[in-house]
Amino acid sequence: MRGWSFTDMQRPSLREVLPAAAGMKRHLLPAPAGMIRRPNGSDDLACSPCLRGRLERCSKVSRTTPQPHPLADYADQIDPQETYTVRRVAALLGMAPTSVSGMVTYGLLPGSRVRPHARGGRQHVWTGKQLLRLAKRPVRVQYDHAKFSSATLYRVGCRCAVCLDAHSTESRERRRALAEEMFTTEQRRRVLDLVAARTPVAEAAEKAGVTLHQVYGRANWDAGFAEELDEAGWSLCVLGQDDPQCSTAGGYRGNERGEAPRPACRGTGCREWRRGAAQQERGAAA
Repeated sequence: MRGWSFTDMQRPSLREVLPAAAGMKRHLLPAPAGMIRRPNGSDDLACSPCLRGRLERCSKVSRTTPQPHPLADYADQIDPQETYTVRRVAALLGMAPTSVSGMVTYGLLPGSRVRPHARGGRQHVWTGKQLLRLAKRPVRVQYDHAKFSSATLYRVGCRCAVCLDAHSTESRERRRALAEEMFTTEQRRRVLDLVAARTPVAEAAEKAGVTLHQVYGRANWDAGFAEELDEAGWSLCVLGQDDPQCSTAGGYRGNERGEAPRPACRGTGCREWRRGAAQQERGAAA
């Protein structure tokens, strides 16, 4: 449903959406959680005292966002001459009837007429004209940070600093959990042992059943693994750590055509030089 939640949403003004048809039974619904009604009876947004001060880092704009009415995308399927029950509205929206009942409870579908149900109890009924009028009116969403987690509110549309941070943390943990499954402890140990035995990193990764991207991607955020990989990588040094050309452009590129040909070095020292050079190149390009 396009990034908002029924349970923490301010309903449209009852004065605007209740039909003027005579004999229509009207229901004044309680204010949703986290909302209070102003003394003059209007339905303008008013933050409840329990929310005030709870989220100093969340701006008021982030908590109240206008959104199209849930019926807006289905207006062309509404017959103004038909009568709609909760189940018919649910079928129209592709939702469960309980979700539509929640919309009624929190004022998203005001102006219903209550009729006895054939099996007992009562049911809410709307005319097609009523639903079309509601579909044209936007609703204002309130993100109740006192009731819902920040990660949940991000998923329904809140973009305050707290929810952005929670989403980033959740996404990072999820990616790292997936990375742990795809590049296990045993595979990491095998890569390190192979590199320490003078096997190039790309070849070691292939033998361990992972990709080179997985190896260096893990090293980017796992400081412990990165340190072990660097330590093992010294075994790949062509010139030796004490050679003056170690950790230089000449050492990294090698010299296959000179009087003393040598291959390109991919040991830790030369890789660190290349990493620093690449950072400088990106900085200059920016």
